[in-house]
Amino acid sequence: MTESGRQDAAVQDAEAGLDPLAGIAAAYAAAPVGLAFSDRRLRYLAINEHLAAINGYPRDATLGRTPSEVFGPKFGGMIEASQRQAMESGQPLKGLEIRTETPAHPGEERDYLASYHPVRNPAGEIVGVSVAVVDISKLKEADAAFRLLFDHNPVPMWVYDRQGLGFLEVNEAATASYGWSRETFLGMNILDIRPATEREMTLRSAAAPRTAHKISGPWRHLDAWGRERLVQVMSYRLEFAGKDAVLVGAWDVTDRIRAEEALRESEAFARSVVESSPDRIEVLDLEGNLLFMNGPGRRLMEVEDFAAIEGRPWWTGLPETVAEAAQQAVAEARLGRSSRFTGAWQGVHGTPRWWDIVVSPVHGPGGEVVRLLSIARDVTEQRAAEERIAHLALHDPLTDLANRRLFRQRLQQALAGLGQGERLALHCLDLDHFKGINDTLGHPIGDALLRQTALRLRGCLRQGDFIARIGGDEFAIIQAAPSDAETAAELAGRVAAALEEPYDIEGHHIAAGTSIGIALSGEAGQTPDDLVRNADIALYRAKADGRGTFRFFERAMDEAVQRRQALKTALRAALERGELALQFQPLVALDSDAVTCCEALMRWRHPELGPVSPAEFIPIAEETGAIIRIGEWALRTACRAATTWPASVRVAVNLSPVQFRNPGLVQAVRRALAEAGLAPGRLELEITESVLLRDDEANLAVLRELRALGVRIVLDDFGTGFSSLGYLLRFPFDKMKLDRAFVAGLPDREQSIAIVRAVLGLGRSLGIPVAAEGVETGRQLDALRGYGCEEVQGYLFSRPVPSAALDFGRAKWADAVAAG
Repeated sequence: MTESGRQDAAVQDAEAGLDPLAGIAAAYAAAPVGLAFSDRRLRYLAINEHLAAINGYPRDATLGRTPSEVFGPKFGGMIEASQRQAMESGQPLKGLEIRTETPAHPGEERDYLASYHPVRNPAGEIVGVSVAVVDISKLKEADAAFRLLFDHNPVPMWVYDRQGLGFLEVNEAATASYGWSRETFLGMNILDIRPATEREMTLRSAAAPRTAHKISGPWRHLDAWGRERLVQVMSYRLEFAGKDAVLVGAWDVTDRIRAEEALRESEAFARSVVESSPDRIEVLDLEGNLLFMNGPGRRLMEVEDFAAIEGRPWWTGLPETVAEAAQQAVAEARLGRSSRFTGAWQGVHGTPRWWDIVVSPVHGPGGEVVRLLSIARDVTEQRAAEERIAHLALHDPLTDLANRRLFRQRLQQALAGLGQGERLALHCLDLDHFKGINDTLGHPIGDALLRQTALRLRGCLRQGDFIARIGGDEFAIIQAAPSDAETAAELAGRVAAALEEPYDIEGHHIAAGTSIGIALSGEAGQTPDDLVRNADIALYRAKADGRGTFRFFERAMDEAVQRRQALKTALRAALERGELALQFQPLVALDSDAVTCCEALMRWRHPELGPVSPAEFIPIAEETGAIIRIGEWALRTACRAATTWPASVRVAVNLSPVQFRNPGLVQAVRRALAEAGLAPGRLELEITESVLLRDDEANLAVLRELRALGVRIVLDDFGTGFSSLGYLLRFPFDKMKLDRAFVAGLPDREQSIAIVRAVLGLGRSLGIPVAAEGVETGRQLDALRGYGCEEVQGYLFSRPVPSAALDFGRAKWADAVAAG
């Protein structure tokens, strides 16, 4: 017998054997998954078009042949082994994963999920095996995306610990689907959602070696209401919170599995599955007229009277673009091809929904297309989650403003879109006191402040302007094509005024304010990086100029930034290169004309830039943290120098607020005194009022520890800061130093006289000596002596000099006082 004749005979046998199963064969033809049926000799007796499309072998070339004859001995033999096992055991084999190349996708290995089920005739005899195949390649390709979609994914997902099997995290879809709250879920383990009969198997599966990625199932799960469901699971092995864990996504496939079972059992049961499916299932005639819609579909589409739409074209009432896609899908199905499209339209009562629709042909006994089948899945929630994730990728979740990524895109587009002679302005701004507010009132108040700030900023914009939050309390505004700097200044003024207004947040009256840097394109650079950098430089200048204002970028600012950066780099090695030195300026007692103390003042001579002012390099040292190491060097150096002076002369060393917050400060002072062998009473530590602004009790505790060492504590620059008299009462300072700004106005300015006399009177009342800084003229000295000042310091007596150049002779200072 020829090969052709053998196949014809096999097909005839198949038709005779399938007579009791004719209903199943017809159902196979209409199913939207790959299905086939083989007899006991493993010959294919039925195969639907969906499976033929998956494997690329035409039905006519497959029917009557065995898998080995169709696919070859290797791959076909594996299929036959699974078929035999299902028939011999009488039990289905489910969830077998296959990776192979097929003619449908030449040169590409794809992944498939196969199930094998023994088929019995009405007498209970096994007459063959049914095969269900699903192409899962796209599911695997979406693996990385699932990780990003955890929180907002409509698919139930969780992470569990491989060691203890406890849940480590669950998403909202899991809590909604399974009925337990998140807190309850996190107190459970994976055994709690499995039937008791499957827990042993679950333990073995969890303990077994595994790869990073696995698809398994269907499994039986229990929910909070005691209901059992079948789920298909995709899992990933990963490290989570330091634990060996597994990320799980669980698809409820109860309806799908039951549909498969219904196809094997009876057409009546298949109909019940259609009615219980959550999807909208419709049957159309070849012209696309609606013949049938299942109950869930009617509810989703809000159809109360199906007769009113029965027989009408399927696309009636759809939006134009969706209607065109529906008509094209009908045309494809009429030609025997399945197609898929996505669209949005409303139900009868106007509820909007997104649908993912597959339209497939339904073949008659002769293979001709007799009906069209539409399966529409409601993907509204999934679509919303995707849109939300896309929005979050470009927007700040706290303020809903554009984030840095979208800001960079818009700035690039705005620059590229400028016409000849057009300019745009970039405003970079931040809140002046945000860190202090955040630290003292807490992050929830800080977040609320940022949200209100975003609302105020939106109110300042004009059409075409764009705003973004680019980090922390930093915002940026792209002002579209201002005609000149004046227009940009007007916007900056509106912003500054809006943010200057106090905020009322949860009972707190908060004053923040802002500083703004502005860079104009054309003048400041055409690239986004140049523009952002220049606006940042201008912002830095606005802050340096006192905050609460705005500044335009100027080229001189860039030079200042370059110099600052050069100093920051050089300062790191200045100490090792011996570029730093201490000079000392004496303080003279007016009652004895004797030098009582010498203040240590740091000097830096840069090898290329020459002398650098302390007012310039000390803030840099504080900003970089180098002040800790430099300050400890200054302490040691000053203490060693003082050991060469007369025992009656003390040395004063200034402490930076950054040093004061260093936990090692007290130990550093103790070590400097011990190494130099200097009596603690000969060391004065000068602090400014800014040191005392935060952590009241902690600061006082450090002051008490320093006092316990025996050193003297001096309040420097009194009157220029916050002048909290509370500190004078709570801590007994050894001295107050009157700032030079008040001495400079003597003896002519009434305000200076009033302040100086008030401070000296306060010192006498509290028993705290007062020293005046910045004495440069005899008239100033005479005024201070007349007001009862006890100690003075300034150029009138001596400029800062090296230790070796100090002269402690009483006669010299008496002459200087007299000459003044």
